[in-house]
Amino acid sequence: MPCRCIPAVDITIYRSSQSAEGIQAQAYFLRKGLAFEDLDISNNPQALSKIEEISGQKERPVVVVNQKTFIGFNPEELDLVVPSLF
Repeated sequence: MPCRCIPAVDITIYRSSQSAEGIQAQAYFLRKGLAFEDLDISNNPQALSKIEEISGQKERPVVVVNQKTFIGFNPEELDLVVPSLF
């Protein structure tokens, strides 16, 4: 059986703990079988500063995939750059 290997993917989600879009982003990457760093901006001043630096706002989650930034959760947009194990 051939290997379903995927290239390394560096994923970070910046979100508030109450963000529905942030929770959807987490579930999306879990379904894809990909590891990600989850940074809660509600109790992490460094993550809050970073999300403001990256996106200029803090109301929506920011997802960074291999240094490409996505503001909010848009699965169709992410599907174009995120490989899947399944």
